Amino acid sequence: MIRSTLILWFSSFACLLAKERPDLLRFSNGDQLHGTFLGLQKGPQASWKRDDVDLPVEFKTESIRHIILRGGRPIKSLESLSNVTLVNGDRVPGNITAIDDEQITMETTFAGVLRIPRAQVSIISPNPLGGRVHYHGPFSEDEWKMKHPQFPDGLPPADPEDQTKPQKTDESDAADGPPGRWVFSGSAWYWQQKKVGTALIRENAMPDRAVLSFDLAWKNRLNFAVAFNADFAQVNAKNPDKPDAQKVRVMMPGDSSELPRLFGNSYVLQMASNYLMLFRSSVDKEGNGSVDRAQVNTSNLRLGETGKAKVEIRSNRLSGGISLFINDEFVAQWSAKELGGFEAAEINNLGNGFGFVVQGTDSPIRISDVVVSEWNGMPDSARSLQVDDQDVVLMANGTDRLAGKVGKLDEEGKVRFEGKHGNFHFPLNDVAEIRFAREQQAVAAQAPAKNIIIRLAPIGAISGTPVSGNGTTLEIINPIMGEINLSTAPAVMLEFNASNQFIDSWDVDF
Repeated sequence: MIRSTLILWFSSFACLLAKERPDLLRFSNGDQLHGTFLGLQKGPQASWKRDDVDLPVEFKTESIRHIILRGGRPIKSLESLSNVTLVNGDRVPGNITAIDDEQITMETTFAGVLRIPRAQVSIISPNPLGGRVHYHGPFSEDEWKMKHPQFPDGLPPADPEDQTKPQKTDESDAADGPPGRWVFSGSAWYWQQKKVGTALIRENAMPDRAVLSFDLAWKNRLNFAVAFNADFAQVNAKNPDKPDAQKVRVMMPGDSSELPRLFGNSYVLQMASNYLMLFRSSVDKEGNGSVDRAQVNTSNLRLGETGKAKVEIRSNRLSGGISLFINDEFVAQWSAKELGGFEAAEINNLGNGFGFVVQGTDSPIRISDVVVSEWNGMPDSARSLQVDDQDVVLMANGTDRLAGKVGKLDEEGKVRFEGKHGNFHFPLNDVAEIRFAREQQAVAAQAPAKNIIIRLAPIGAISGTPVSGNGTTLEIINPIMGEINLSTAPAVMLEFNASNQFIDSWDVDF
């Protein structure tokens, strides 16, 4: 009884905190307003309330880029991670209650029962590989920190005048002026500085067995590093009298020697357009930093001069095992032995943070859709085994997988499956994910002009044409599922006039 009361009190308290944070409206021209989102009216128009204005103000949605609700915090997060991915990119969270040859039926807490044509579904994920989500964002910049070799405790508040000065490109002038800064815009972090050396970090964010995934976009040549299992220990923290500790630290392009000053004890994956390297950054008991290059079983990486990719790192901090996937395809893996034969104590001398740093002078970067979740130890996924003419099923034990034809979900909650070696019935609860055959999937239709994407916490995105809403509910017309009335309680962001054009999202003045 006491435990139930505490859970109810905590949930109520969390809801109160979410409601106290103002909403933020960003216009397409860069202007922004804090206030309260009251809903959608005909037009469509967004109704907005400010404390310094008596009556609500209406704004045409065609002039709005996005609305961040409650500082990017939901009133109530979704409890289940079970979800279905559609061919248009929507990810619909909910429990799967029926599967047949024509449609998939889902029970959701935010929109009731949803029925989806089977041809419009690319993935079913009853038990996603990552398990419980620890973080999904970014929707708020105050959850992050910037660190530089000259500022091991974090960069001081920005000076607006310094931020308006042009960045110098000559390496001889690299020590002049303040360090470069990452810029937060909407639901992404941008780096467009000429200087290098400023890391964007999150502390206390990764479980012992973790999946860290993020969308990476870049222009020109990619020169980028991501650190994980980082404890951010300070170099020479216990020896401030050492001359080396008093030097003005300048990080040159491609420099790996300063990684301990940014991330402490950690693994650092360096990614370029055509190769990758894994480093072990260490700080000993005397506060001396060092960097060791791990054995690499592949150096072939072809990401191009300008592009985007989905990066997924699976790490077991306790055993030292690491796997890397890019765009859902397996790229490399390392064991503790391949990481240089570190002793168990040294492997465990790692942290639970992560961070990003750009290592090139002309390498604009965008980081978005960052997800940190628990990893159940599965070495790969059904996504890496997708084929044109067969469905692929990956079981929750991480080892069993089947290729064939997925049939109906019966009344006992078991999926019928026709395979090469026989027919099976297995409980849906034992399935991690199902990837449907490519040739059975419909071609994704182009999004309508007045499109809106509703992003949910901890995971989920549903698009459609906005119809109406009162702030707590929204009505949209989804091109696949039709009319949907959904609660905004789990919503964290409303993205208007979303575009699939790569170049459109690069104006950080938004």
